[in-house]
Amino acid sequence: MLAGFLGGLGYAVLAPPAYTATAFVMVVDDVQGRPGPAAVGFAQAFGRLAPLPETLAYSTLPLPPEPAGSTREHIQASTSPDTPLIKLAGIGGTAREAAAFANAAADALVRYGTSHRSDTGVRVTLMTLAEPPARPSSPNLPLGVTVGTASGILLAGLTAAVMSGRRGRTGRRGKGRVSGAAATDPVPTDPVPTGPVPTGRVEAGT
Repeated sequence: MLAGFLGGLGYAVLAPPAYTATAFVMVVDDVQGRPGPAAVGFAQAFGRLAPLPETLAYSTLPLPPEPAGSTREHIQASTSPDTPLIKLAGIGGTAREAAAFANAAADALVRYGTSHRSDTGVRVTLMTLAEPPARPSSPNLPLGVTVGTASGILLAGLTAAVMSGRRGRTGRRGKGRVSGAAATDPVPTDPVPTGPVPTGRVEAGT
């Protein structure tokens, strides 16, 4: 328990902070001008395309400098099966970096949807831009300590169960050896007399 508590506390204190900012875009039917079944289906598709470098290339907003191929670690898209709303979460080491990732993804998705508007029959509109968050989303000190302590309790319980099982097996083996030794001991018998055996007769006059 103590090791788990200290591990969770150490992670919460020493892990580098990460910030999360969120932007929203919506897909609407180009003809009706409102969400519809087709818009919901295209929102699912656009959500899967949002973190791809090919889609992000449509953005006019600069992405923070990051190694190539790491955009999926900094941009996450989520959709709903009922509404054509796409949530774009930007994750960065600073608040401004997180907002820059989210806004670049939103701008790219709007422009990508516009370029394919004649093919899809829907358009992507910007709902809200992301604002730099006031505090980091991780690490979370209470959550880290709680998870670490719970892990320590779980490991302590498993260790106690294993040790208890080993002691039980050792005890049964010891009893088995004692019982076997007792079963092989010779059974004591009464000594047989070696002198003359009395006949039980009484001579007359004696």
